[in-house]
Amino acid sequence: MVETEREPVFLPRDRASATEFVIQYIKKLFTEKKLRPGDRLPSEYELSEMTGVSRGSVREAMKTLKAFGVVEIKQGDGTYITRPSTQSWSDPLFFELILTEATIKEFIELRETIENGVLQLVMANATPQDLQRLFAVHQKMSEVVEQQTSPPQELAQLDLTFHLTLGQITHNILLEKIYRFILDFFAPTIEKTYHREKSGTNALRLHQGIIDALLSKNPEKVRIALKESISEWYRLFKEDEL
Repeated sequence: MVETEREPVFLPRDRASATEFVIQYIKKLFTEKKLRPGDRLPSEYELSEMTGVSRGSVREAMKTLKAFGVVEIKQGDGTYITRPSTQSWSDPLFFELILTEATIKEFIELRETIENGVLQLVMANATPQDLQRLFAVHQKMSEVVEQQTSPPQELAQLDLTFHLTLGQITHNILLEKIYRFILDFFAPTIEKTYHREKSGTNALRLHQGIIDALLSKNPEKVRIALKESISEWYRLFKEDEL
């Protein structure tokens, strides 16, 4: 468990700012190397004492961090910093995105803008071998979906692998890294869609639509396929859960 000093802190004006303050406090522990992936967080009571905010605000902050995959709450054991496959969530920018009070329209615009750029570059730069890689990822997900035995977490990971492959075959290392960061940010929301649409058949259909549009090399078809994919993601996740 992380050891921290109990320092005097300001008292936030309201519940929302108190919740944000707790998240900023956790972020500060990261930047000072007092917290690392796998570490157990102080208890709710201890965090309340450390930050000078109510336990209710601490609880709300933990819910926010859990929703974005930063912490894992183990019943009867405590709250732990997760060990993600990539480290982008520990970057200060990730916390800034969490704390930003964006509208659902802004969330959708962010994802649509980045993914449209990715798909346009795939059309321009991907080789036949690259497209074969994408087909193989799609086929793997198709086989798993057909078995109808995989949990939502596995289906979500296969979905993310499809998108990560798209990033890789842009042959633009900068855009690939930005897209990976964006996918890390949206990963918890993507997983939640599989808890609602458990079969994965809908995602397969949407992925096939993207592949067909890419093969057509028609930018308008790509835009339409992407629009449908993002609309379905939003429909399954819903605005009030972002």
